[in-house]
Amino acid sequence: MRVLVVAANQELKPDPVVPLGAACIAGAARAAGHAVGLYDACFAGEAFADGLSRMAAAFRPQVVGVSMRNVDDVAWPAAHSYLPHYRRCMEAIRLGAPDATVVLGGSAFTLMPDAYMHELGADHGVIGEGESAFVDLLQGLEAGIAPRLVRGTPCRHAPRPALDLLDLTAYYRHGGALNVQTRRGCSFGCVYCTYPLLEGKSSHLFPIANCVDGIADACRAAQASHFFVVDNTFNHPASHAEEFCDALLARNLRLSWTAYLSPAGLKPGLLRLMARAGCTSVEFGTDACHESTLEGLGKSFTVQDVRAASAAARGAKLKFAHSLILGGPGETMATLRATVGVMDEIGPDAVFAMLGVRLYPGTPLAHGLLAQGLKDARDIGLAPAFYISEAVRPSLIDFARATVSSRPRWYLPGLNGDRYARFWKRKRLHGARGPLWELMSEPAPALEQ
Repeated sequence: MRVLVVAANQELKPDPVVPLGAACIAGAARAAGHAVGLYDACFAGEAFADGLSRMAAAFRPQVVGVSMRNVDDVAWPAAHSYLPHYRRCMEAIRLGAPDATVVLGGSAFTLMPDAYMHELGADHGVIGEGESAFVDLLQGLEAGIAPRLVRGTPCRHAPRPALDLLDLTAYYRHGGALNVQTRRGCSFGCVYCTYPLLEGKSSHLFPIANCVDGIADACRAAQASHFFVVDNTFNHPASHAEEFCDALLARNLRLSWTAYLSPAGLKPGLLRLMARAGCTSVEFGTDACHESTLEGLGKSFTVQDVRAASAAARGAKLKFAHSLILGGPGETMATLRATVGVMDEIGPDAVFAMLGVRLYPGTPLAHGLLAQGLKDARDIGLAPAFYISEAVRPSLIDFARATVSSRPRWYLPGLNGDRYARFWKRKRLHGARGPLWELMSEPAPALEQ
C-alpha cells in the first residue's frame, strides 16, 4: 500500500524535537513492504496545511497515518490546545487525498482516543505503541477486515525509525541535539503521569547495540555531536543505563549528551560513568521539595534524595536542572516556600516550574477527583483542565512571579511567555548546541508582565 505518515507537531519551544514516533511508524511500515512517505509539519509554520495537501495529492496515499504528539502545551494559566491545529491537518489531508483512509495515533491520541475520533472524524486509530499495530492495521485494511481502533503491544526490539525521511540537519541546527530512546514503560506511581498509560507500567528495554548504532548513524548523517536520551527515567533500571554508557565508551563516539533522571534510587557512581561516556548535563524530574507534596504527587523519593542527587551531579561535574510542579496535591504556601528554599540551597543550573497539574483521563489523580465528586468526567478531556491546591490557588501566580523575578535560572512556561525565545534563537544561530537551559546562568531578558 501507499502510506503517508504525518508528523503533526509544530511546537518549537524551547526546542523542536525530532519526531521519533512518526519516524518509527514510517520505518515499520516500510520494513513491511509498503511504499512510505513522511510529511513533517514542524518547520512549515502557517504554510503547513498547503504543504501537506500538496504532498498528499502528489504522493497519492491509500492510507494516511497522523502522529499526534501533545494534547496542549500544559502551560497554565494560558494553556494552548492543539485541537484546532489537528483539525487543520485533517482538512488538508481530505483536500489532498480525499479517498485515503486516515489513521490517528501518537501519545495525544492514546490519552483520549474516543474524543479525537469524534472531533476529527478519522477512519481508524492506533492506541499505544504503534509499530506493530499500525502494520497489522494496514494488513487488515488490505483484507477489508480492519477494526476501527487497534491497541498496540509493547515493542520489544529497538525500533528502526525512518530518519532518512526527516531533515535531521534542520533539527540539529534549530534544536541543538538529536534524540534516542533506549527503553519504554514506567513502573513509578506519580499520580498525574501518563507514561504508564502510554508505554505500560513496566520497563521494556531495547537492545543497547541497536540504540547506539542508531544514534551514531543519525549523528553522522546530520553532522551532529549532541543527542538527548528521551527515556522517561534513564537511570531505571541502572544496569541498562550502565550498559548504554559502556557501549558509548567502547565505540569511542565522542558525542555529548543529556538525559532525564529520577532522584529515586540513584545508583552510586552512575553519574560519573555517564560523564565519562560523554554526558554533560542531566534533568531531574523532581516536582517538589517538601515531604507532604512529594507524597501527594506519588513520588518515590525524599527531599534528601533530591539533595543527594544534586550533589552527585555536581561531583560528576555535570550541569543539572530540576523540573517542578507548583500547586499540586498537598501544596500550601509553606511547602511552596520550602521547595524554593531547597532549590536555592542546592543551586541547580536551571529550574523549570509548571503551575498546576494537567488532568488526564485514566491517571490516579483524575480517578481520585472523580471518586470524591470534585470533578466531573466531562471536565477532564481535550480542553486543558488543571488541578491546583485550594490552599495556594489565590496566591500561586503572584508567588510564582515574585519567585522567578529574582531568579534568572528559573523558567515558568505558563508565565514567562517568550521571555527567552529571542535569546535562545540568537544563541542557536551562533552555534550553541545541547540543552538551552545550560545557558540560563547568563543574564536573562526581563520578565513579561
